[in-house]
Amino acid sequence: MARKVDEDKIKRIKEATMETIVNHGIEATTIAMIAKNAEVSGGYLYRIYSGKQELITSLYSEKVESLVNELESLLEQNPTTIEPIINTFIKNRIFYFQNETIASKFYYQLLHNENFNLNENLKKKHFSLMESIKKIGVTSGEVSETISLFQLHYHILIYPVDYINFKRNKAFGLEQSKNSDDLNYLTTNILKLLKM
Repeated sequence: MARKVDEDKIKRIKEATMETIVNHGIEATTIAMIAKNAEVSGGYLYRIYSGKQELITSLYSEKVESLVNELESLLEQNPTTIEPIINTFIKNRIFYFQNETIASKFYYQLLHNENFNLNENLKKKHFSLMESIKKIGVTSGEVSETISLFQLHYHILIYPVDYINFKRNKAFGLEQSKNSDDLNYLTTNILKLLKM
């Protein structure tokens, strides 16, 4: 008979994983640390996930899938132009960083770690979405025909996350600008880059 999964424990495991990785780094984080922070036994955690790699990959895939779903929804609302898609997506990343700082920093760390990749179905769904955005952008004159799907992916999904995290970490001790300044700066720059 299959054992019942406690959704509250799963939520605590996911939150503890993100927080532990943000505080200690991916390599230093252990299953024992995650289990302790989630207030579950290591055995329980291993009943659900085969190990740290599967747990982190699962969280990373969930995050990417939510971003793809968000972009799909924005695309449905704006089927003829990409500027409002990019603007709203960036606005949501700023809001997310402010309100879900640990999750945002966790995602940022995984973006820059080569050990975590998406499954093939999610990759296909994502690049199909990028193709749709490119088609709309080319038709509206907002995207160059020569831009690659990789470049589109980077400029829409990676660049805003990198910028927001880097700036909010005050790496150079600089004052934070207003969110509206960052939103306008990123939207304008991304639209310029997509026309090159």
